[in-house]
Amino acid sequence: MSMKLIPIFAISVGLSLASIPALAHHGGTSLYDLEKVTTAKATVTQFVWANPHCEISFDAAADGGKVKHWTIEAHPPNILVTHGWTRKALNPGDAVTITFHPGQNGVATGRLIKVMMADGRELDQD
Repeated sequence: MSMKLIPIFAISVGLSLASIPALAHHGGTSLYDLEKVTTAKATVTQFVWANPHCEISFDAAADGGKVKHWTIEAHPPNILVTHGWTRKALNPGDAVTITFHPGQNGVATGRLIKVMMADGRELDQD
């Protein structure tokens, strides 16, 4: 009887271990300080339109005037299009003002709140 349970136990353990990356990914909001909001005048260096999340990379002046390179996360394309975004919404060299929740512990990452284009148009994700 117990020999029949071994394959069932092994499959259960395997499925449990396989689900760990999914749980870690969806716990990603703990990577960002959701109590803090940062706004930066920035120059876009890259806009990645892809699943599971779009990414915006940009350079912005940090304390002391030194340029800091950031990469922040946005919603996936299927959500951004419902808010007026396209894959060409941001291009390298665009001057924008970006508002986001910064990464924990001073890491140059974040979670997008909105982008204000130079012409005054606003792109948000919520």
